[in-house]
Amino acid sequence: MKKKIICAVLIAAVILLSCCAILIQYFVGGKERIAYIYSDDKLVKTIDLNSVEQSYSFVITNSNGGSNTVEVRRGKIGVTQATCPDEICEKTGFIDSPLVPIVCLPNNLVIKISSSENENIIPDTVTR
Repeated sequence: MKKKIICAVLIAAVILLSCCAILIQYFVGGKERIAYIYSDDKLVKTIDLNSVEQSYSFVITNSNGGSNTVEVRRGKIGVTQATCPDEICEKTGFIDSPLVPIVCLPNNLVIKISSSENENIIPDTVTR
């Protein structure tokens, strides 16, 4: 009986610490939000999301002819239209933290947010 209680307390402590670490990274991870947009494994655009005053959008076309329409709003960025068949990049929605990137594998597009320019921003390699 004592072992079950100890195990339950340890599991609860690990879950609590994990949640705290995620929340600290999300809320205290930095106030700067810089979006790095990669197409065909090359950095094509860097945007300071905090300095955006008015929403705008632009199209990124890759070497295979696939395209993504990227919309930038104050503090967040998202893909609003894509020529890929699954449209997962659109379904990701707008992102505003480094926790989740936007990835469009068919069009070789990656959008990551960094809270600091000193972070190591290297996109994952896309297998072709």
